Amino acid sequence: MTQPFASRGGRGLGKSLLTLANVITAVAPLAADWNDSHIFNERWPAHARFHGVTALCMTVTLSSANIWSVWYSESDQTTARFFAAAVPVAYWAPFFLAPLVPGTAVDDPPHPVKRVAGAPVSLLGAAATVATATAGWLIDRQSSRSPAG
Repeated sequence: MTQPFASRGGRGLGKSLLTLANVITAVAPLAADWNDSHIFNERWPAHARFHGVTALCMTVTLSSANIWSVWYSESDQTTARFFAAAVPVAYWAPFFLAPLVPGTAVDDPPHPVKRVAGAPVSLLGAAATVATATAGWLIDRQSSRSPAG
């Protein structure tokens, strides 16, 4: 009962949060973009579609590699868990920078992004995934420093 949280189960919680962030990073963009609003949008030039497909494949590949390395790799787990946090953060954090570039928008008629309390769900999901990856990394990092971690 007096054992710190991190040494009781923080490592498993950290790994689980990192896994969740990577599953979201692999699946959510495919679900949102592999359709007529993005990849099969007839208004998109062929080269824009090319970059959309490569970006989606990259997130699936990197996130899958992260999940494997966190749970099954015999390699340096500190590095594995760093990248398991870095890839979701690197994918989702730019959702907050992109709207600052002139000519960009979070949605494109006739495909509006749903909103909750006025905020686009894509930005809410991005924030939640960045927070999940960051929390997983911090919890794992703290538990690896504890004597029973």
